[in-house]
Amino acid sequence: MRIAMLGWEFPPFVSGGLGTHCYELTNALAKKGIEIDFFMPLVLNRRNGKNGVKLPSNMRIIEVCETTLMPYISPRTGRLRMDLSQAVWLYNNELVRVVEKLHAERKYDLIHSHDWLTARGALTLRKKLGIPLAATFHSTEYDRTSNPWDFIVNLEREALAGADRIIAVSNRTKEQLVRMGADIGKIRVIYNAVDYTKFEIRNGNGNGPYEHRKKGKKIVLFLGRLSEQKGPVQFLYAAKRVLEKQKNVVFLVAGTGDMLPLLINLTIQLGIMDDVIFLGYISDEDQRRIYAMSDLYVMPSTSEPFGITALEAMSAGVPVIISKTSGVGEIVKSALRVDFWDINGMAQRMLAVLQFEPLTNVMAPMQMQEARLHTWDKAGEQTISVYNELVSMVKARQ
Repeated sequence: MRIAMLGWEFPPFVSGGLGTHCYELTNALAKKGIEIDFFMPLVLNRRNGKNGVKLPSNMRIIEVCETTLMPYISPRTGRLRMDLSQAVWLYNNELVRVVEKLHAERKYDLIHSHDWLTARGALTLRKKLGIPLAATFHSTEYDRTSNPWDFIVNLEREALAGADRIIAVSNRTKEQLVRMGADIGKIRVIYNAVDYTKFEIRNGNGNGPYEHRKKGKKIVLFLGRLSEQKGPVQFLYAAKRVLEKQKNVVFLVAGTGDMLPLLINLTIQLGIMDDVIFLGYISDEDQRRIYAMSDLYVMPSTSEPFGITALEAMSAGVPVIISKTSGVGEIVKSALRVDFWDINGMAQRMLAVLQFEPLTNVMAPMQMQEARLHTWDKAGEQTISVYNELVSMVKARQ
């Protein structure tokens, strides 16, 4: 089976879970014999084959046009909004041209698109090439912001109407897509996963990382885009409550986004600027190190379609607190849960983990074992099942 997969980011050009998903899924599919051409924008100063990512022999990265925009990080206001919409149109037009040319040389069996960023090109190619389209929705505009941009909402609705199969990363996302008008019969839920081997850092005795945390100050980690959706404001308010009860705690905020100036000012207003460290962008390698040194990971998202970082932290043996409004909560049972708006409840759970060591000793190994159940190999198998549905549909029409 030969797939034209349309994306926007791929390691090391990553702004969040979308890039991680595309890398891990394509590798899982390639191992199962699927041939993949992965299309993405060309990133300045980073050319195919020189990005440090080793690709399977049956997979190619095809960069079709130039951009440095990262849609889920850049603020979508004023001129930047105009720049983003123009970049998306340019990319989608080039996608159609390049994919159509390659299809004429050697036919693809189907198209697989990711999110709104590739929707228009995917729909045009479906019509021009006469092959089926699977569209994965990692989130919706209603998840990402309380002030949805009509440009994106309309693209998402077009993709929902035109795709032959829709892949949702959680039942939470599936319900959101149905509310947006999607045909429920076309939706298949395939959860995200984790390569736990990348995060299980063990010492010479074979003990888990949770057994050799540094003594002294406790470390509480937030890792994600600094956007309204990810709940960094709630995290800082909860940090203030924790510090009122326990002083030997430092809060790490890893990630970039347009809310950074607001968050820095908030730490000053709350009087916790000396207890919060903003790390900015961190590489995959540094991310693994930070998980390993943390005593607690908190994911307080206001609306989280899935939440891959929770599985990563669990794999590293870090106790995890997740928002009740997260898709990952549908498949993990050992994480502590809290309403994103419940600042007191969030702080109480943080203090429970930080002050009660037996809780960590129970949660950490339990979560490591649970994370191992959710593999990209399984996600790959389920994705191939969707591909087979589409291929069978085409054969039935012939």
